[in-house]
Amino acid sequence: MVVPTYQERANIGHLLERIGAALSERDYEIVIVDDNSPDGTAEAAASLANRYPVRVIKREGARGLGSAVLEGFRKAEGGVIAVIDADLQHPPEVVLQLTAALENGVDIAVASRYVSGGGIRDWSLPRRLVSRAAILLARPLTKVKDPVSGCFMVKREVVEGNSFSPRGYKILLEILVKGTYRHVGEVPYIFGSRQAGESKLSLMEYLRYLMLLGGLYWYKLGHLRRRSNTC
Repeated sequence: MVVPTYQERANIGHLLERIGAALSERDYEIVIVDDNSPDGTAEAAASLANRYPVRVIKREGARGLGSAVLEGFRKAEGGVIAVIDADLQHPPEVVLQLTAALENGVDIAVASRYVSGGGIRDWSLPRRLVSRAAILLARPLTKVKDPVSGCFMVKREVVEGNSFSPRGYKILLEILVKGTYRHVGEVPYIFGSRQAGESKLSLMEYLRYLMLLGGLYWYKLGHLRRRSNTC
């Protein structure tokens, strides 16, 4: 499991405990990729390595959730890789449903707020509208109902050998556009409230998302042109 972090010291112990309980019957590793958090997130995670199979990568200069996830992909050793935020808004127990989806034949399993049984807790109407708008803007790129989810699981071959240029925190959308796969499955979950700390969402992240969309539309257009030229 890859967990990108920045200033999540108050949540990291609870996260590892819940992942450990959920995956107690399976072999797993947790790769924490921390962007040099000043609150000691990396140190707090490393101190739990005697209790959980956790490795900590502390990035001194780099910043950004998307690039942190890709760093985790490179360092993870398993053939199946999951991504989850550290703020506990994604319930760690959903990893069991994601695992089951991959075992049933999908290549990418997405924890989704927008399939039957999924939902969002404690969001204001404006934030709900922004989330829906973000998904509508991505609809020509993918039919996945929650392509901006921050919690998902992939087989390694989906991302291996592909070149990604992450902007902001919506790395799943780029994987859905550029990855190598045949089947995607979505499993429902309830997006909860942040347990501690402050949200990293900002106006700049919205702008980065628009930049990401522009790049992916350009990529897909180029891909379609290449296909038409070979027909």
